[in-house]
Amino acid sequence: MSPFTDTVPADRDSLRNIPLKDLLSDIADRMKLLASKEVELVKAEIKADVKSELAMARDLTIAAVCGLLGLNLLLIAAALALATLVPAWAAFLIVAAPFVVLAVVLGMVGWAKRGKTLLAASKASFKEDFEGMKNPLLRNRPVEVREDTWKARERRPE
Repeated sequence: MSPFTDTVPADRDSLRNIPLKDLLSDIADRMKLLASKEVELVKAEIKADVKSELAMARDLTIAAVCGLLGLNLLLIAAALALATLVPAWAAFLIVAAPFVVLAVVLGMVGWAKRGKTLLAASKASFKEDFEGMKNPLLRNRPVEVREDTWKARERRPE
């Protein structure tokens, strides 16, 4: 550390008596100290933020589980109330049927959104590259990259 890190000269004239090398060294030391303090601050903030986010996720998970348990109990109560009018088995089927239908419909919608050809362009490009490595005649041909499919294709000689 520089001898000037903790002291501040009383006036401007005293700065003129300090060699430039010492002043620059002091500035570098102060910049290093400032950078290390900033890094410590960032680390402390990240720790606090992560801790806060984890607590939020834990609390929301507990709330979701409690909500599902409550909804389940409300549906059982509705089925038991309906059981005074129809047989109990029919009451439970009547209450459960809309949820089963909703689950099937949402499952079908979700299944339709799945990726049907995952990484198709990458697979095709890899296959072409692999075939090119196997065939020594194709090794030295230039490769054209088409941006519309991100697929590498070999140029045909004209």
